[in-house]
Amino acid sequence: MFAVTGGTWGKEGLLRLEGDPVVSSMSKKDFLIILGDCGVFVPRTALSQTVREYRSLPCSVLFLDGSRDDYDAIADQPPFPWNGGMVHMVSRGLIHLTRGQVFRLGGRTVLTMGGASTPGRTDSGKYWDWWPEQDPSSEDEETAVRNVEEAGGEVDLVLSRDCPRSWLPPASRNAGSVSSDVLESLLGRISYGRWYFGNENADADLDDVHASAVCRRVIPIA
Repeated sequence: MFAVTGGTWGKEGLLRLEGDPVVSSMSKKDFLIILGDCGVFVPRTALSQTVREYRSLPCSVLFLDGSRDDYDAIADQPPFPWNGGMVHMVSRGLIHLTRGQVFRLGGRTVLTMGGASTPGRTDSGKYWDWWPEQDPSSEDEETAVRNVEEAGGEVDLVLSRDCPRSWLPPASRNAGSVSSDVLESLLGRISYGRWYFGNENADADLDDVHASAVCRRVIPIA
């Protein structure tokens, strides 16, 4: 089986998963997919330390990149083909799902679109608090569209760290971000069954667009 959850970055990131009934029922053959801001590639933190923490979970962990990752550390990881797409094998049972890929998981086709913008960022924080590479690009979008077309023109699931601009609360739509703009464009070019995206503030279902914002809950998929 596999399940999705929101970001686990920060001191309380993994603590909220302890005792979760879905996670507790999983084994290393099962996958927990973290929708960005996983906390593995934490800037200025030893990778061996974070790997050890995530491998202590009862399940295997797949994750998208987000707005709090060290993209220099991600770039050091060699790409590897896995279940139909390209990944970074960080450690046994700990896998980074790269952008624009279509994977086959639990009998489903799954499009992954990590990356997220940091609001209010300044040049003084570049390569310290944020990386230019964290923004999804038009190239990532084209990769996603091409892979969806090769998968038959439709996917069962889309997983992303951010959401399309039109799904943001009305007060936030004008602000938007690079990532929400790229996802808005992608939204108009693909067909999907359900879309799950990470959210820092709340869990919510947007059934009119067949989507769910995922913060703290763990949602079993298959």
